Amino acid sequence: MVKLRKGKIFRGLIGLASLGLLVTCAIGSQETPSAPADPAKPGAAREPKNNVRPAMKWKRFDYTCEGGAKVAVYLRGSAAKVRTQEHFYLMRQTPSADGNRYSDGKVLWWGKDDTGSLQEDTPDGNGRMLVKGCVLDKPADAAKP
Repeated sequence: MVKLRKGKIFRGLIGLASLGLLVTCAIGSQETPSAPADPAKPGAAREPKNNVRPAMKWKRFDYTCEGGAKVAVYLRGSAAKVRTQEHFYLMRQTPSADGNRYSDGKVLWWGKDDTGSLQEDTPDGNGRMLVKGCVLDKPADAAKP
């Protein structure tokens, strides 16, 4: 009989503890919302920020090459994107004694003044010409409308 009584007391204490937890949760969830913070004060809540990066700005140069081939070259900093009718290359600027040289390790774009060419990048610099005799469609120094 003593065992039964201790079990009932223990269950009763557990029940009271559970009831107290429920009451505490119910009271805590009924708090009144606080007034919005004054945005003029430091540390006040601010509007959410737009975390989307703006699109990268590339300068586009269109060339017409021998045989009527078209090449579009996009430049941004030391990077170049070169697009032909058949291929697209992403290149980095590499050292050059004259003009601008961009390479991806297999193909390189040479640009000087308003001309350019696309060729295979070989260690001796005599790679096969892929597109040559490229002339800028609208020179950079041409008057803008």
